[in-house]
Amino acid sequence: MNQGHSEFLTVSDVAKLFRCDPETVKRQARSRKLPGFKFGKAWFFRPRDIEAMIDHAIGAAQREDE
Repeated sequence: MNQGHSEFLTVSDVAKLFRCDPETVKRQARSRKLPGFKFGKAWFFRPRDIEAMIDHAIGAAQREDE
């Protein structure tokens, strides 16, 4: 993902990134566990928001291991 890039990720893009089913991505977005927004019937995600979420999760996991 390119942080300077203004394109949005789709459900399919995020599903490929996390190696999960697209329905899982939609469910997580609806429950606000993934940072995204819906425009019409489609979900969109900013790459920087997904990266920040991943960084936060990794940091939390590392703190638990200490």
